[in-house]
Amino acid sequence: MTNQMTVPASSKAYRPRDYFGRHDLEAELMTRVKGTLRRKLLREALESGNIDQVPPCACETSLDESSRQMIGRIHPLYMGGEYLPKVKSDEVEIARISIQSTTGDVVCLYARRVGSRIAYRMADEYEGSTLESPSTRTSMRPLTMGEMMAFFLTSWNLFTCLDWNYDKDLKGKLGFFSAESEYSPYFDDALREQVAQHEQQLAKEPQC
Repeated sequence: MTNQMTVPASSKAYRPRDYFGRHDLEAELMTRVKGTLRRKLLREALESGNIDQVPPCACETSLDESSRQMIGRIHPLYMGGEYLPKVKSDEVEIARISIQSTTGDVVCLYARRVGSRIAYRMADEYEGSTLESPSTRTSMRPLTMGEMMAFFLTSWNLFTCLDWNYDKDLKGKLGFFSAESEYSPYFDDALREQVAQHEQQLAKEPQC
């Protein structure tokens, strides 16, 4: 078996050691807080050493409906991630993709322990209406980055989303989404590589 230490984090064969161990404050917040804007503000506060000045409500996993409506009135984009389904107490977010739609829509992959296995589920902000089957799976060990990407993109087709919004425009596509994972730090880079490859394949297809 390949030694984990010999696999760089940028490789699709990279496998996190665990999803459920003890994490530092940044990892804890970035795997529990749903809102994209709040996560950005919290990360900036952590990096500047001002996390103690952040109001407690910003660190909550979810906002109540009145708070969500309030930030939505400031700008619809600020609602991104806030309408994801409720996270279970033993569940962590292991990856997300955000798109630059009007409301900053977010799609997430969650994981939790179920007996000796790890159970995964995909979640969007529209009660699963943008997802395709399968949107759940299990594994004995944490997924490699390649396995995680394959499952994520099978359940939610990033390429279709990008083609719909930016047909034959690679620059536009790359600017329309962002991805993050506390467990696979090169998730965003790997996705961008796949999007570029997808665009190259489209360019080779015969035109009608």
